[in-house]
Amino acid sequence: MRYRSSIAPRTSKLSWIFLMLMGVVMIVILYSIKAKTLAVKMRVSALERELTHEQQAVHVLAAEIAHLQRPERLRVLAEAQLGLQPTPVERTLTLEQAAQQLREDNSRAKGGSQ
Repeated sequence: MRYRSSIAPRTSKLSWIFLMLMGVVMIVILYSIKAKTLAVKMRVSALERELTHEQQAVHVLAAEIAHLQRPERLRVLAEAQLGLQPTPVERTLTLEQAAQQLREDNSRAKGGSQ
């Protein structure tokens, strides 16, 4: 007579095959997840390199803009290419002088139109 344990029931060959297939399926799933993770990591590192490159380009462009907007450079270009000169002090008006000149211009315009 064979002794059977009531604690651990006997498992059939079919259940062992099922468990082995489950293990193989889990290994395949884990491998595919690992492959996808590596692909995503590679894409992230490529995007980080691209971001760094774009940030460097932005810094270069900001430096070029700062150079192109220098007042000394613009003054030289305005004089050389457009013939512009700084406004002489005699041609500047205070706010009171400008208001007075506007009043005079308005009174002349009203007198001339009547």
